[in-house]
Amino acid sequence: METVAILKLKDEKIEINTNTVFPVILSDVMYEGDLDLMMADLKTKEKLMTEAKKIKIISEHISGISSNFVTKPFIFSEFLSYLKEFNLKPSDFNHATLNELYDIILDYADHHNFDELKEIVKFMIEIDPNYTPAYEILGSVLVEEGNLEEGKKYLELAIKQDPWNVAALSELGETYFNLGEFEKAAEIWLKEVELMPENTVTYFMIADAYRQSNNFEKSARILEKFLNKYPKSILAKYELTEIYKKLGRSIEAEELKEEISNSQPEYVSDVEIWAKIMFQNEKYEKVEKFINKFLDKNKEYEHFKILLTVPLLKSGKKEEARLMIREIKEKFPWYYYGMKNILDEILDEDEKAILID
Repeated sequence: METVAILKLKDEKIEINTNTVFPVILSDVMYEGDLDLMMADLKTKEKLMTEAKKIKIISEHISGISSNFVTKPFIFSEFLSYLKEFNLKPSDFNHATLNELYDIILDYADHHNFDELKEIVKFMIEIDPNYTPAYEILGSVLVEEGNLEEGKKYLELAIKQDPWNVAALSELGETYFNLGEFEKAAEIWLKEVELMPENTVTYFMIADAYRQSNNFEKSARILEKFLNKYPKSILAKYELTEIYKKLGRSIEAEELKEEISNSQPEYVSDVEIWAKIMFQNEKYEKVEKFINKFLDKNKEYEHFKILLTVPLLKSGKKEEARLMIREIKEKFPWYYYGMKNILDEILDEDEKAILID
């Protein structure tokens, strides 16, 4: 500890040393900036109280003493050093909040700073073993690192503590799926849709999990349930058509196929699969009319222009199609390469030549 400066406020001299700033950092990180609450919670820590009282006096004369200029950036290793200096342990924080630390680990997760994140989470759990968000984010990070089994344990613990944690349910379901435990994945995702029935994508994930486990009956039932709620979903009808074929329910499969053939997309998520089906049935003009009309009203979906290249090529307009492909490659390369398989399936060898221009 070194003396940095001597402040003279009225008739009082205050020694500022290298430890004086810590009560500001601590109150910001652990008490949402409430210095009084921190002092009440840790009043038996004499060394900390000595410095905190200095901050209390200074803050009465200098505004902004607890601003981000003082407390940011947060470096956890330095924070731990201060805790050791002041003889503070996780068990000392009886009235602290973990909200600020949680925001910090979210930022660390966004920047893939996983090592320090895991250290902070360990510290948080020592303070409050029942703090569910810590287990959830730690499980998610371990899964992202490829440690699926270890990540699964923490996600399961998060859900055990909070069965309504939708984010943890979603992540755990995906982890089970990636581990090949498809029935368990479906079971977890079913809990998720009970809590968040508007999460429409989850229905398709459940159906896929059942399909992967060859439980086609359950896969069909979940898609049928979805279609009861969203009867115009082309994607659900297409998926269910394929399941019906697996189950030998050919009449129902043909009925759905006919419905798709005579429909137009109601949802943006249906546009690609609908266009693919129309292309397979050589209904190129129908796609061209729909996409042009759709893009007139929805400029933000300009990448869908790639679907127009098929009608253009089928009508012999190769140069126009080539220019359009080039534009999409430049503006939306991610979408072009995502759609390339569909184009390869629909186009003949001569038409595919524009894809390698």
